Amino acid sequence: MERRQIEYFLAVVENGGFTAAASALHVAQPSLSHAIKVLERDLGAELFHRLPRGVRLTAAGEALIDSARRTLRDMETARATVREVTGLMAGRLDLVSLPTLALDPLAVVIGRFRRAYPEVRIRLAQSELGDEVRESVRTGAAELGLADTTTRSFEELEAVPIGNQELIATLPPGTPAPPAGVLTVDELLDRELITGFPGTLVRDLVTREARRRGREPNVVVELGHRESALHMIAAGAGSGVLPRPLAKLAELEGAVLVSVDPAVEREIHLVRRPGTLSPAAQAFQRMLLAEETSHNET
Repeated sequence: MERRQIEYFLAVVENGGFTAAASALHVAQPSLSHAIKVLERDLGAELFHRLPRGVRLTAAGEALIDSARRTLRDMETARATVREVTGLMAGRLDLVSLPTLALDPLAVVIGRFRRAYPEVRIRLAQSELGDEVRESVRTGAAELGLADTTTRSFEELEAVPIGNQELIATLPPGTPAPPAGVLTVDELLDRELITGFPGTLVRDLVTREARRRGREPNVVVELGHRESALHMIAAGAGSGVLPRPLAKLAELEGAVLVSVDPAVEREIHLVRRPGTLSPAAQAFQRMLLAEETSHNET
């Protein structure tokens, strides 16, 4: 397989059709279609079902996606390594993270990285679940990922702990602060809660703590996007438990922030595939680890 064929194949997958893929790549559709046909002939299998509107992957196409992404990622890493030897740092760095981790710590590190390496373009995808972040790295859709802990085993990945992030009880505007200045877990569970769906970190944490006490959490609003919680809380729909960066944004809208006793934290991991990273990813990893080391020391 040639690099161009892999790029065309993945573009059709990601854009849902030949016309959209050709437009995204700025190539003529006949050229793209011919390249895909040559690839199918070389592989001895059709990769797409051609439909009146768009395409659908065949079983062979589904089987090719992960290896195609990893192959393209390895090609990009090899090219970037050669550029580094010649003194050039350019290309693209693909990252994926939980949305709240894009606020902290990624925003600061991305800013510093862009000032140091202005020729490197950054693509940051976001997923609501830590396991989705890991899957994006595993398949090669992203080179580095930032996620919290997981109960699943991802043997094909390496995870480096980079620090902890406090989770804060975030209460609607006008809520009297508790006398002791903190909320116990039992007091938190007595409140009407806004959380994500089952499978998200806070929802699972709240459910686990409630069931340890022989009860169910009083979840009144379930959200698919964690950032929406701060607006719901500010509107008085209920209370929540938010990572500190998101809680501080809610505070700007009038929410009342209270620490939980005992303290509740999430461990943040940098996720990567084993092997050689691209020079851009190596530099970004160094910056991220240095930033977190400095933050933890202060």
